[in-house]
Amino acid sequence: MRILVVSDTHGDLRNLDDLLEQDERFDMLIHCGDICGDEDRVRQRITFAFLGVAGNMDFSGRFPADRVIEAGNKKIFVAHGHRHGVRFDTDTLGEEAIAEGADIALYGHTHIPEIHEQDGIIVMNPGSLSYPRQEGRQPSYGVIEIGEDDSVHCEIKYL
Repeated sequence: MRILVVSDTHGDLRNLDDLLEQDERFDMLIHCGDICGDEDRVRQRITFAFLGVAGNMDFSGRFPADRVIEAGNKKIFVAHGHRHGVRFDTDTLGEEAIAEGADIALYGHTHIPEIHEQDGIIVMNPGSLSYPRQEGRQPSYGVIEIGEDDSVHCEIKYL
């Protein structure tokens, strides 16, 4: 299974369009929040599963604040992160993901891509496709590959 992970598009889908033109081999898209009302526009662009969570700038009520997604035999905890204090650290996010039995925790909010291991789970922020904040400000996204043998490979990619 191959999962595209994006966050913080804030109403600008141009880079998502470019990304999908380059690579359409995904089974699922997970949006980590701040989609800003573009849920239907995203659904029109893809033919695979689309799941997301609400960010601090999402007011439509169409996505939950957080969720657990089953992908293969793995559980993925997804939250935007603003309610978990991710601007400071990912401790609270990781603790909630572990309590949910997750193997992977995904979040956004900071617009800064990163991957690390925390207490046996993978924690990943795909950064922002539209408004990156890390040094160099290159639009970023994440890719998760879950093998038939339950292996997990997570990677940050840049446009």
